[in-house]
Amino acid sequence: MEKSPSFDEGTVARFVERAEAVATKVTRVADGAAAEKLAAEMLAAEGSEHVGVVRVAKGIADTGTCVVVTDDEETRLKTMLPETTVFILKAEDIVPHLADIAPFLRSRQADGRVSYTSFISGPSRTADIERVSAIGVHGPLAVHVILQEG
Repeated sequence: MEKSPSFDEGTVARFVERAEAVATKVTRVADGAAAEKLAAEMLAAEGSEHVGVVRVAKGIADTGTCVVVTDDEETRLKTMLPETTVFILKAEDIVPHLADIAPFLRSRQADGRVSYTSFISGPSRTADIERVSAIGVHGPLAVHVILQEG
């Protein structure tokens, strides 16, 4: 398996730390088969109306952010409508800083296709005019990242 030039265990550890700091549950698994099995178990336990499973294009270590890029509106809705969003992220796709994904995003724009790009850091959060915080109003109540090591 070819790792990205910026891949290192420190970057992965920082992603996990920052993701957990914004209330994202992270589970590390050995490979793609284990990631698919865990995602299927979560879907079976809660049902597809409550859980959306999405593959992540990139992870940003500095913020614990998952970057979802898709041409499919159904995938986009899976990040917003279910109570729980499960992201499958390959460890090799984690970059240290936001600026490190610029070449990837430029390449996506160059092909001329319409696509949706979302940067998601933890469960949906919002507040009203009185600064009363609410979770899950404009997106999931819970975010779970399945971090695929191999």
